[in-house]
Amino acid sequence: MYRQSYPNDPGMHNMATAGDSHTRVSYRRNATFCDRIGNSVMGIFIGIILICAAVGLLWWNEGRAVRTAQSLDEGLRLVVPLTSTSVSMDQNNGQLVHLSGPLQTDSILSDSTYGVAINAVKLKRHVEMFQWVETEHKREINEGSQTRTETTYSYSKEWRSNVVKSGSFDNPSGHHNPNSFAVEPRVQVAASVQVGAFYLSHGLINSITNYRKLKPAAQPSGSDIKLHDGTFYHGKDPFRPEVGDMKVSFEYAGLSAKGSSHFGSADTVSIIAKQMGGQLTSYQTIAGDALEILYFGELSAKAIFDKEHASNNMMTMGLRFGGWLLMFIGFSALTSLVTTLVDWIPFIREVVSLGVCVLNMSMSISLSLTVIAIAWIRFRPVLGLTILAVSTLPFVISKFKVNADKRSH
Repeated sequence: MYRQSYPNDPGMHNMATAGDSHTRVSYRRNATFCDRIGNSVMGIFIGIILICAAVGLLWWNEGRAVRTAQSLDEGLRLVVPLTSTSVSMDQNNGQLVHLSGPLQTDSILSDSTYGVAINAVKLKRHVEMFQWVETEHKREINEGSQTRTETTYSYSKEWRSNVVKSGSFDNPSGHHNPNSFAVEPRVQVAASVQVGAFYLSHGLINSITNYRKLKPAAQPSGSDIKLHDGTFYHGKDPFRPEVGDMKVSFEYAGLSAKGSSHFGSADTVSIIAKQMGGQLTSYQTIAGDALEILYFGELSAKAIFDKEHASNNMMTMGLRFGGWLLMFIGFSALTSLVTTLVDWIPFIREVVSLGVCVLNMSMSISLSLTVIAIAWIRFRPVLGLTILAVSTLPFVISKFKVNADKRSH
């Protein structure tokens, strides 16, 4: 009787569940046919916006892909290989150069709290705290004119690298987390980094991200911090953690040739950049991109540019797929009114939904290929016109099929 009299009451009662969890029940009125028509009309406007956004994304992506490919080709054509990195030659000033060699830095990156020190380009302190975590699981049951939603909230303790706000839990009682970390994560970066006689720019230093775990030899003296399996532990017992306990670990990147061999041999890098005296910096191409490339290992200039071309192709294909998917969603929103008008007729609903889905697929593929083709016509006319011809195939095939059906009848 109560639920019939108050159908919109959120249901503050809990249903019995096992473990540290509870279930909250709420009800909502199901959308009527007129509501669904209104949502579909709104979907038309949303669909138009999504299609326009997809066209813009595809157009920008093709221009970016061509510009990057031309910049890489220009770089490979102009790059000057350096036979020695021990001295900078004045005749190479302003030129795009290629060099390989071990990283060097005079900086000793350290953390006095934990007694950690290393001669490397970067030292990262990673911090985790043992906290309460809330997991939400929803189950919806259609009851005709309304839908009952059963939301189950369960609680467990996990290691997390970010603060979990326990105040926003559905049941914060007994599930309190600290509001902040007692030890904050941070990254230290060497003030200057060299390869031979050349100093690396900030952009090249930012590319040094080959992080490896640093395993401390001993725990800090005169401290209650424990060392367990290469990780510093703040708490009573690392085998029985409590809420608020913390784990601190360290990673380093870009091991220097000037440091101790205790951590292994120095990292060797291969660089494509502009030489300005003893500085390596960004090179601006005529095509429009800036070249400032760093790879680990000893690689030839051609191998580096091949990797960059592969990366550019992968990014281009990923953005093409994203643009097509956005366009497909746009067309689906645009045509949702058609399926809404027949969704009360079971058999017709399935047939129409399938037909509309195929139509949306064809239109999104064709329009995506058309945008890509028009973007390429300016740079490679033959390729652009070929893609444009392919984009019309779904409509040409449909036309032939319709004509064939007419002749058969």
